[in-house]
Amino acid sequence: MGEDTQRDRSTDQETLLAGSRQQTRDNHDACLVIIRGARLGSRIVLGDKPVVIGRSIEVDFQISDRSISRRHCRVFQDDGRFWLEDLGSTNHTFLNDEQIECTPLRDGDHVRLSQTVLKFVDEGNIEAGYHSELHESTIRDALTGLYNRRHAMAVLKTEVAKARRDEHRDLAIMILDLDFFKEINDEFGHLAGDGVLKKVARIAEERVRASDTLARIGGEEFAVILPDTTADDARTIGESMRQSIEAETFVVGGQQRSVTLSGGIASWSNELGDMSDLLRLADSRLYQAKSSGRNRIR
Repeated sequence: MGEDTQRDRSTDQETLLAGSRQQTRDNHDACLVIIRGARLGSRIVLGDKPVVIGRSIEVDFQISDRSISRRHCRVFQDDGRFWLEDLGSTNHTFLNDEQIECTPLRDGDHVRLSQTVLKFVDEGNIEAGYHSELHESTIRDALTGLYNRRHAMAVLKTEVAKARRDEHRDLAIMILDLDFFKEINDEFGHLAGDGVLKKVARIAEERVRASDTLARIGGEEFAVILPDTTADDARTIGESMRQSIEAETFVVGGQQRSVTLSGGIASWSNELGDMSDLLRLADSRLYQAKSSGRNRIR
């Protein structure tokens, strides 16, 4: 799975990227930034592919506002310029407070979709790099660099909505928890514990796929959201993580120490009511793994 370890940023529910995280930092790609309304601060990084914005979960960037059409507008590139096109929306698309049908974008333009306002920041503008770094800080866990709980729950909400609409779509979630982690903190201190968490995060990252979302959702608790994945395939991924961490030697307080984790896996089915039911099921499986001896995936 090594070639798939780079995170696919299209899974990011608060930003839509055309390229890797490092490319975005270095190139300062053109983007739209929400400066007022729903999803304040979110970014749409623009590239060669058209981006459709609207209320539907099937568009490229979703804004859950009833006054926004399911497919409201799109942004596309033509002859080296970005263009904004209304897609027959009910409440129209406005550029700098003028209703438009299709028009080119210029640096600093304001796009209004009902109560949501987006600012266009053109390629090469240093402000694009600022917005990129600012946004990354809101969706990343400061210690491990993994996604944080807020972002993971946003991704899971979208994936559950997709699975609910398509009964043939698989979706699994895995909740992971380090075994006896409190003992490390109590004996060696929180700085030593932080070192263990960072190393565990790096090992886990190497064993998830580009389509997966790996997040730290609590002190020593992690979640992996696995779209288009059966429970058996999720278990294979979980076992790979578990075995790799168990085989690794951790140096804690100058001493060599082994670390293990336990995990619980749940798959979506339409018998579940909502996202919280799926999380509770995964948590119950994690509890089973802990109570039956730890260092295992249920």
